[in-house]
Amino acid sequence: MKKFKFRLQRVIDVRKTKENECQRELSLSKEELKRHEEELEQEMAESSESEKKLRKALKQKINAGGLAALHDYTTWTNKKVQLQSDRTEVQRLEVNLKRKTLIQASKEKKVLERLKEKRFAEHQDQQKKEDQAFMDELGSRRINGKYSRSKSNTNTEE
Repeated sequence: MKKFKFRLQRVIDVRKTKENECQRELSLSKEELKRHEEELEQEMAESSESEKKLRKALKQKINAGGLAALHDYTTWTNKKVQLQSDRTEVQRLEVNLKRKTLIQASKEKKVLERLKEKRFAEHQDQQKKEDQAFMDELGSRRINGKYSRSKSNTNTEE
């Protein structure tokens, strides 16, 4: 019985390695996205707190310099929120791109794996045919051997 050997096994191995690398990159990108989202939450909390302080200062009679400083701080925190929101969105897009790359790598690997399975099934079918032909040949020789012995025995008896 011949051993099955798939000629493209090295290509499958390379594609598995590529898929694993894509999974690793996606994982790292997701971690980075999580970090960006946490920073965004912190920036939003800081901005919200500064707006509360500004509203409170407006209700209280505070000097113009203090009010201007609180206003500037609130504006600065709002800009930080916007910048962090933009960074988070860029990271989200990168995660989606990495996910698509992983999906493509998986598809490329699966195509070859399916081909390997198909070739293996063909190999098994061929082996079965060869085994059956061998068994038929053995059976045929056995029958022919018995037939010729019995014929020669009947010929010698005459």
